[in-house]
Amino acid sequence: MIELVHLWKTFGEGEAAVVAVRDVSLTIERGEFVSIIGASGSGKSTLMYQIGILDTPTMGDVYINRNKVSDMGENERARVRREVLGFVFQQFNLIPTLTVLENVEIPMVLRDMGVDERKEKAETLLKSLELGHRLNYYPNQLSGGQQQRVAIARALANNPEIILADEPTGNLDTKSGAVVFDILKSLNDQGKTIVLITHDPDLARKTKRTIRMVDGAVV
Repeated sequence: MIELVHLWKTFGEGEAAVVAVRDVSLTIERGEFVSIIGASGSGKSTLMYQIGILDTPTMGDVYINRNKVSDMGENERARVRREVLGFVFQQFNLIPTLTVLENVEIPMVLRDMGVDERKEKAETLLKSLELGHRLNYYPNQLSGGQQQRVAIARALANNPEIILADEPTGNLDTKSGAVVFDILKSLNDQGKTIVLITHDPDLARKTKRTIRMVDGAVV
């Protein structure tokens, strides 16, 4: 499903250069639930940005569904991000001026889905995450756990094959974090490939495989 081949990511040049990802090669199979764990600055989030085609590696290759991302034009890369990948971030990244329902509709707008169809699908997703009573609320009217569930609904809007979750429980209390993790586990049980970025070893132990990073390298 995902393959990284001798991947490097360096920021800056010369003596100021910082190697964030160091010669990483790994494979994630379809349907896996994998955690990538490491301390702050270990390179785990930078690695997720490479997997998610949100950044370009300095050297090496990324394959999604056996397709070499570096050979794709920007339009094709955008299509993969839109249709194959779903993103959940620590900071939620909801648009404050849009309602919960409108936030979840955004990815479907980018696919030119009809108004009625996308509203119906967004509502169904939110109800499945027990947010049917919050459709017309704004993000600042929700708890952190509720906002993260909205973010998960948005990530699922285009039915992606892969969910990339970068510290999705990092800003949540223990109870809300457990709910979010259970949602990710349920999605994996339904066949989604889940890549979870975390610094929490207890959370990582609940996934099916753990990849540990230190100083940009997989150890």
